[in-house]
Amino acid sequence: MLDRIKRSFHTLRSLIRSLRPLPQDFERFQLLVFTSTMSPIDRHVALYMATRKDAVFAVSYAHWRTKRINKILELYGLEWFKGKRVLELGSALSDIGAFFADIGAEVVCLEGRQETVNFARLKHRNVPRLKIEQCDLEGDFSHYGKFDLIIHFGLLYHIKNVDEHMARCFAMTDSMIMETVVCDSQDPNKLLLVPEPQAVLEQSLHGMGSRPSPFYVERLGTEAGFKFDRHFTADLNFEDRFIYDWPHKNDDSHGDWQKRRFWRFDRV
Repeated sequence: MLDRIKRSFHTLRSLIRSLRPLPQDFERFQLLVFTSTMSPIDRHVALYMATRKDAVFAVSYAHWRTKRINKILELYGLEWFKGKRVLELGSALSDIGAFFADIGAEVVCLEGRQETVNFARLKHRNVPRLKIEQCDLEGDFSHYGKFDLIIHFGLLYHIKNVDEHMARCFAMTDSMIMETVVCDSQDPNKLLLVPEPQAVLEQSLHGMGSRPSPFYVERLGTEAGFKFDRHFTADLNFEDRFIYDWPHKNDDSHGDWQKRRFWRFDRV
């Protein structure tokens, strides 16, 4: 009963957070957009962003992306990216990849859904050194070659075949920065399979995701010849939605996307 009440509370809270601005406010926004000197593409991008209700378009995701970009810059520095080849996996709107392309990296963004790819290409059409491609990341993407860095954010828990996917990633780079939802377990062999709605833009393409333990992810990295640095720090948190510095209870829970971990992997 208590679990049912908690789930109902979380559902209600998510609904409240998803409420859009009042109609008259949006009508004013539309008026400002249509009477501006924006190009037709910029106008389309602005209205598309304003009317989509998917989580990847939410303000919370924008704040979260900013935190993760800042963490990468803290770990690698600003100058490191000039001339580097970077792969962003599960790039969604490709805002993170576009940022690093804009500061000098050669960036390939791979995203599963063609709709999102089309929008990202329009949004970032003027960013140099950026390539955005549709790719099913449950399959083989090794033909894109080797990269100096893989950015792997918010993807692993939408992947069913974790071992195969991670092996492919580790074979394509000597350095990877990763964050994912995990289950609360200290067992290095614990991996939960979790059904996900395929119709939701930011969920699994094939309807099945996973929640590995943090130690499962670390084991795969170690077996592939990588060392890892944990960044389970409060500076990455966003309100009570995305939490990185939570303590283990070892109860196999995964907290409705809240319980996340963040690593830097480097080949030994």
